[in-house]
Amino acid sequence: MNIKKILSEFGSWIFAGLTFLGFIIIYAGIGGRGKYNPTGDTNWYFVGTGIILILPFVIYMIKTKLMLKKSSDENVERINGLIKTGDKLTIDLDALEIQTNSYKQEIEVGSGYNTRNEYVDVNHNVILIDVPYKNESIKYKLNIDMDSTKLKMHFAIKEKTELYVDPENPNNNYLDLSFLEN
Repeated sequence: MNIKKILSEFGSWIFAGLTFLGFIIIYAGIGGRGKYNPTGDTNWYFVGTGIILILPFVIYMIKTKLMLKKSSDENVERINGLIKTGDKLTIDLDALEIQTNSYKQEIEVGSGYNTRNEYVDVNHNVILIDVPYKNESIKYKLNIDMDSTKLKMHFAIKEKTELYVDPENPNNNYLDLSFLEN
């Protein structure tokens, strides 16, 4: 195991432990002292210490949320740029070959004495598209988690879709499958 990975996991556990400890200290500070000590006045030193221990977790959550939003916005901006300025190639959806792997997966539902096993349908469809573009071939692999019959019906109704390709970088492309979201 890599030393960097071990230290990363150890840091995560310390981070989680300090956050949990912060909540416990805040609870103790606001008067939840247990059954042997009566609840008393608020101990602001304990509350402040607990908030300081929780503060890195709050900062981490806000930072992660902002990074995810920024990443999503950049992807939407990239797609809109491709739609406006990219080369538009028409893809015939009827000619696509869909490789399907559908099975039932057994999962355990509930907890304690109320556990039971249920079967969930799992559909894994892989579509490999090989599109010729400027004396090159763009290989596009698409994984879709949808019932294969519904997927084929969507493709039969839509018949054609567009693949938008960046003229300078053919690896930067976008296949318009927004009709599957309905």
